[in-house]
Amino acid sequence: MVKVKAPKTPKQRRRRRIVWIVVGSLLVILIAFRIALPYILLRFVNKELQTIPGYTGHVDDIDVALIRGAYTIKVIKLDKTGGKIPVPFFSAEKIDLSVEWRALFHRRLVGKIIVLHPIINFAKGPTKETSQTEIPTQSWTAVVGKLMPLKINRFEIMDGEVHYLDFYSNPKVNIFATDIHILATNLSNALKQKVELPSSVEATCSGIYGGHANLHMKLNALDSIPTFEAKAELLDMDVAKLNDFLSAYGKFDVKQGNLSIYTEAAAKDHKLTGYAKPIIKDLRVVNWKEDKDHPLKLAWEALIGAVNWVVKNKGKDQTATRIEFSGDLRDPNINTWYIISQVLRNGFIQALYPALENSVNMNTVDQVKITNGKVEKKSKKEVRKEEKKKAKEDRKKDDKKKDDNANTT
Repeated sequence: MVKVKAPKTPKQRRRRRIVWIVVGSLLVILIAFRIALPYILLRFVNKELQTIPGYTGHVDDIDVALIRGAYTIKVIKLDKTGGKIPVPFFSAEKIDLSVEWRALFHRRLVGKIIVLHPIINFAKGPTKETSQTEIPTQSWTAVVGKLMPLKINRFEIMDGEVHYLDFYSNPKVNIFATDIHILATNLSNALKQKVELPSSVEATCSGIYGGHANLHMKLNALDSIPTFEAKAELLDMDVAKLNDFLSAYGKFDVKQGNLSIYTEAAAKDHKLTGYAKPIIKDLRVVNWKEDKDHPLKLAWEALIGAVNWVVKNKGKDQTATRIEFSGDLRDPNINTWYIISQVLRNGFIQALYPALENSVNMNTVDQVKITNGKVEKKSKKEVRKEEKKKAKEDRKKDDKKKDDNANTT
């Protein structure tokens, strides 16, 4: 027997029509909101970029990807106000801000930022208005915090450039590093690692006047006091390609030479320790053919070449020094006379091995003490005493844990 549906009453038809109207209206509102969202975000971002003191910013366009929880800023520029510097302080092709879905597996809602082809231009001029060498950090981080409401856990820079320019020197200076890649991970410790330095930064630069550089860093990005270990190398940079810079500020140029710099640093509890080891190989300063018509310059270059000959290691044809630094982060201490003594020591006694020493870490920071603002290195006796004290405290903590576990059982 076939059942026949009863015809709908006018009330039912009216109710159904109302439902369809409500659903349709919501759908139209959502579509309209999705269409308007990029323009709303564009206006918001451009407004926030105007709040950085001394700078003005602009974004050309914004794309929104709701499915992956992201939006992309296209062609951003940040210029110093006043119009006296012809290049922006910062620019980038794209900045992608999104949810880091991987962190959801660790029950953490955090964000990630990827910056494509950013360029930073540091400019030096005779006045403050014609220079752009720094930007208010607090203002900049505040703007980033508004653009990315989630805690940033991953940050990546791809194909970056850094320039140092001087439009007022003679000759004009434009030294730069290109092809920079930086990857910072676990900045908010979304992986919940129970270690002192849960975050990491890896950076490389392959476009630096025939040389290349790399950085390896472990840090606690959540600590308000800088806490990190870092190692960096700049290898085989052609010094002769910096002749505009050397001529503008040193009044000399070089015929040939390769520069490498090795450095390590570590910091915690407001204390910093580390070293920098620059090494110049095969340096030739005097260029008789090119500078024969400039006797004063030739004399100055000859003097520099003579000093280089005195301090360099003759067996390896290299000039090097090891610059140690340590102290309070608010007042780093580097002694000039110590630098000179290290240059002479390397030149006359021994050559410095051109490599990282792996001698600076969190433990070496503990060997630094600050007394009345004076930075000193702890004696072996003081270090041993503190190690014994710490070991005793650790044993007490372990015994207390055992007693607590026994009482709980």
